[in-house]
Amino acid sequence: MDSMMEIFYEEAVSLTNELNSIITNYKDCQTYNADYIKKVFRVIHTMKADSTMMLIDTIAVPSRVLESLLVFFRNNKIDITDKECFDKIIVNYTSYISEDIEKFAKGEKLEQNHKDLEDDIKNYLERLKKEYNKEENEDTQPSHEEPAKKPRQVYYIAADTESTPVPEKKTEEKKAAEKPKAEPQSSSSEVVLVKQDDIDRMYKSIKHYNSFMETLEMRFKGDKSIEIRHKDLMMLKNIKHELSVAADHLTKSDFVAVAQKMELVVDEMSRTLNKPVKLIVRGSHSLVEKSKREKISSALVHVIRNAVDHGIEDMDERDRMGKAPVGIVRLGFENKDGKLIISVEDDGAGIDKDAVLKSAKENNLLKKPEEEYTEEEIINLLFVSGVSTTEKANDYSGRGVGMDVIRHNIVSLGGSINITSNYGFGTKVVMKFDM
Repeated sequence: MDSMMEIFYEEAVSLTNELNSIITNYKDCQTYNADYIKKVFRVIHTMKADSTMMLIDTIAVPSRVLESLLVFFRNNKIDITDKECFDKIIVNYTSYISEDIEKFAKGEKLEQNHKDLEDDIKNYLERLKKEYNKEENEDTQPSHEEPAKKPRQVYYIAADTESTPVPEKKTEEKKAAEKPKAEPQSSSSEVVLVKQDDIDRMYKSIKHYNSFMETLEMRFKGDKSIEIRHKDLMMLKNIKHELSVAADHLTKSDFVAVAQKMELVVDEMSRTLNKPVKLIVRGSHSLVEKSKREKISSALVHVIRNAVDHGIEDMDERDRMGKAPVGIVRLGFENKDGKLIISVEDDGAGIDKDAVLKSAKENNLLKKPEEEYTEEEIINLLFVSGVSTTEKANDYSGRGVGMDVIRHNIVSLGGSINITSNYGFGTKVVMKFDM
């Protein structure tokens, strides 16, 4: 299993576990309220995004259909009163996804056997529409028309250089060779799992070893007459270094595969939205704990999508604004002062604060009069579920859930997020995590 597939597997397992946890926590409720719907929505939305990017339709399609059902409940502010029917759907979905994930990990072929599940969800949604006399008010079926595919425009910049490389024009043969397979073909490609307890035990041993080393260094400091002690000390230092490197390799990973995933996101959106966009990546060899990487990757998908969909204007608008026809999205990774810093910056339209306030007001989410909100407070409204500046929903945005997913994932990792924007000239999102 290659790095990108490994990331997807880790994310999918984490999301399935989160969904099972939500089901367990709400099992004694008489009805499922807006809070439950929001939590389930967040998981399904992320599962759909991840599987769509990896071209795994057996997971993406039922996730998309289930998301449409949750859209109906959320947008019409309806609690789920028929728990028995909804529980059957959500349990069948979870079981189906779990089986597919395990097949995926073992390298088995994923069968297109989601039609029954898909039909059950659609039939339930139709009954609800008739019961509540509601019509679905969102465009949940995106257009399948695709413009002519343009060459992928992605740049990689090494972490230790400031120079911009000359872009390599990728041939069709190269692109075909680089494209990841949606379904692993090798039956021997298995995922090796390491228990967190074993990792914790390793770090505890290294901590004790470091303490012992410090004691020896203080004891032998300046005592050069005893050469044997000095040689032993140097050997212990080498062992310490090797242990630390081994621990990092076991528990940490770089962002190269994540950057490749973002490359797919930008490439696919650029074609679908007919917007020429360049992705510039810097510092992808920065390290992070593997357990954090999956949630960071999920958050990044939404940030990158927002940058391309909300931020980058179409070519006519960029021409009218005097901008270059090709939009730029910069993705940076950096380990600095004990923190991991990730930034996403675009040269697009920036955030329309009036549109943010309007959306929050229409959804009854304002806590005080509009005129009392500062710029920072207005931008922070984007993190509230239900707020969206997109008038018409598509597969990328408009459901008012993306930024909520971002904040949820980042806060769960003990991180922070800050957004700055210059209306008309772009937006920058900076995420920081303790190492």
